[in-house]
Amino acid sequence: MLTRVHPVALAGAIALGCGGGGEPHPDASETQPCPIGDLAAPAELEIVHLDAENTVIESTAMAAVPLIQPPQGGWIVLLGARARNIDGCRISLTTALIDPCNDEILKIDQRPTRLIVGSDGWGVSSVTTFSNLEVCPHITSTRDLNDVPYLLRVRIEDDEGRKAQTEITLVPTCPAGMAMCDCQCARDYVVGSQCGPMPAHDSCDLGVTASPR
Repeated sequence: MLTRVHPVALAGAIALGCGGGGEPHPDASETQPCPIGDLAAPAELEIVHLDAENTVIESTAMAAVPLIQPPQGGWIVLLGARARNIDGCRISLTTALIDPCNDEILKIDQRPTRLIVGSDGWGVSSVTTFSNLEVCPHITSTRDLNDVPYLLRVRIEDDEGRKAQTEITLVPTCPAGMAMCDCQCARDYVVGSQCGPMPAHDSCDLGVTASPR
């Protein structure tokens, strides 16, 4: 069974402004609503991510999710929402990286997203509004951040208070042959230091089933 962070911990961290990188949500008066599905029904949410070619991939439990280097440096995963029964234009996207071994929330990102409706009636985050969730380097991590399972939590909420949350265990994975990524995502990496031999991965026992809420 997955070890979970209590929802209050995540909500509290968001309230304290721990999100990263997102632009302020536009005023409702500046954005027209675009309902997706039945707004009277409970919102539904699935997690998607981008690969290195900006292809939208359905996230499945224990799947490898690519670590991507943004212009500002470091390594991120690009997470988005696939949802319905919600306003696809006036909506915020919050993502969190959690160590399931000790329940520590390592990083949170919060930003507006925009859902583009497909032929199946579900809306998917546009490529330019995916969450840029920082993974490494990370100064407090007790485990490697590459090729090791971590819990990814995604939450959406529109301006009318419709919301959904789900989580899944994924494996952040460096690009093949990218020694700098291997180095900077090692548990003992010190920012600005030279890279030495890679230590063995450390892990813990995890379940593999996504846990929608």
